[in-house]
Amino acid sequence: MEGGSSNIFAATKTPDLEVLRKQLEEKSAKIEELKKQIEETKHLLENKKKKAPNQDQMEAFKKLCEKYNGMREEYNALLAEKSRKQETNNPI
Repeated sequence: MEGGSSNIFAATKTPDLEVLRKQLEEKSAKIEELKKQIEETKHLLENKKKKAPNQDQMEAFKKLCEKYNGMREEYNALLAEKSRKQETNNPI
């Protein structure tokens, strides 16, 4: 009888084991998929980091150029004003 009861026990456990095995396989597949997504995202972020400083540098360069041009215009205006004052004070 013992042999018969162990066969019944094994028969009832087999479907449960199959369900658990299938769940394990699904979870393992999901884990692998998530790992791939993480790696892809990591590479995308690394590429963006490499490109971002160049864009930031270009933006900073543009701002410096604008600032330089503004200061140059102000300097030229002040220089012209100074020249006019000197011409009015010291006519030739």
